[in-house]
Amino acid sequence: MHTSDRIIEAATRLIKKNGYRGVSTKAIAAEATVNESTIFRHFGSKQGILEAIIERHSDIPQFEKLLMEEATDNPEVDLLNISQQYRLFFHKNTDIILIGIREKGIFPELDRVLAEPPVKLHSLLVEYFERLQKKKIIPSQDSRLAAMSFLSTCYGFQMSELIHQQYQSQFVTEEEFYKYIVSSFVKAMLSSH
Repeated sequence: MHTSDRIIEAATRLIKKNGYRGVSTKAIAAEATVNESTIFRHFGSKQGILEAIIERHSDIPQFEKLLMEEATDNPEVDLLNISQQYRLFFHKNTDIILIGIREKGIFPELDRVLAEPPVKLHSLLVEYFERLQKKKIIPSQDSRLAAMSFLSTCYGFQMSELIHQQYQSQFVTEEEFYKYIVSSFVKAMLSSH
């Protein structure tokens, strides 16, 4: 494993356990079995490590691909694909999501870094909805609100699953939920004037 990978993995484990503020670069270096100077050479600072963790866990390139290169311009198909990618992101990034929740509001720079991926995803969805409007596939509407509504629904479901650890899956599967939500969302979009 590369040195930078060891540092990122060590930092993720320690931050998850002790919080961002509760972890020093010295502790990260010890956990990764490197010198502290190696951390500064690779990442510049503790925030640099955090930014690398977030970048590594970002699915923005996959969302860009789904909404730009592979988009079918069928909102039901495309939004189901986006929701599936969103689910995968939550499942494989539980650690970084929990770090974000735990550290919210403690450091403004940390909040800014953690906010970048959802802001970018919102922007991608706005562009997608605007493109569909220009092609007359969906009626004219506020794309910002449509994107926020869709993302908030996905986020709420996934966070509830994460926090309540499978409680709601006793009632409905993720797949059922997203098929229903996407279908309902698209019907509402198509009927708005």
